[in-house]
Amino acid sequence: MVSPHKKNNVHDTFQLEDPALDEIVNNIATLNIDILLHGETGTGKDTLAERIHCLSGRRGSFIAINCAAIPETLAESQLFGVTHGAFTGTVQSRAGFIEASNMGTLYLDEIDSMPLTLQAKLLRVLETRGVERLGSTKLIALDMRVIASAQTSLIDLVEQGLFRRDLYFRLNVVSLNLPPLREKREQIIPLFMSLIQQEAEHFKSLAPIPDSSLLQQMVCHDWPGNVRELRSTAKRLVLGLLPISSGAREDAGTDMSLKFRLQQIEKLLIQDSLRRHLHSIDAVVLELGIAKRTLYHRMKQLDIS
Repeated sequence: MVSPHKKNNVHDTFQLEDPALDEIVNNIATLNIDILLHGETGTGKDTLAERIHCLSGRRGSFIAINCAAIPETLAESQLFGVTHGAFTGTVQSRAGFIEASNMGTLYLDEIDSMPLTLQAKLLRVLETRGVERLGSTKLIALDMRVIASAQTSLIDLVEQGLFRRDLYFRLNVVSLNLPPLREKREQIIPLFMSLIQQEAEHFKSLAPIPDSSLLQQMVCHDWPGNVRELRSTAKRLVLGLLPISSGAREDAGTDMSLKFRLQQIEKLLIQDSLRRHLHSIDAVVLELGIAKRTLYHRMKQLDIS
């Protein structure tokens, strides 16, 4: 539910390669502005939020709060803190998670799940840049960067009366959209191969080589869990388990052309050979059994640098 800042490890969710997004992130990371992240589950919102914090230069903690996981009955005291005597049994004052993010970053994950009653109080925090503990009228000034993420469209929730319009516009200073994996199919196989290597290192085993049939399924699958699901698939392959469920195999690729699938597999084979032979063209053409002219032609067509 809540975590302090920590370095990414091998099992953190990856993000898809997106040079345009990277440029925006690098430009805004050090600015004192709030950010709204949109994306389906598993697209790397948490990873991006922590990355922005690391690039920001802020010396405080990265405080991540899953708004969907906090019980509504405890949410106020956990978020805003309490003062001694505010409730029966409250023996000492305690800072809340918002106050703990002072000098750092407050990350509100799944803010689309936050109840309307809490939204109003959060809006006041954002506007005053301060927090009042429960049972106190003293405003504690805060220096914090706020990053919020949502899986569903907040503007749609606003129109449905499920999300405050004023809070939406207060948060929506900079909005970043993380695309689902199915919209970046050309990255599925290269990313899958990287994840296989990482999972093999984690389990101290040899990295298995997926066959062409599995790679076709990979390209054609819609990946509703996005990169998180892709990592789980790589882990199952490394552990010798069935990588993709039978249901997913049956559903895969009905609208995907054979030509596209074969192109993705060909691209993977060329990229892998180039990597292993340190981009020695002579060694690659010898291994693949093709002419040097053909290799250059295919590299250009498949956008391989």
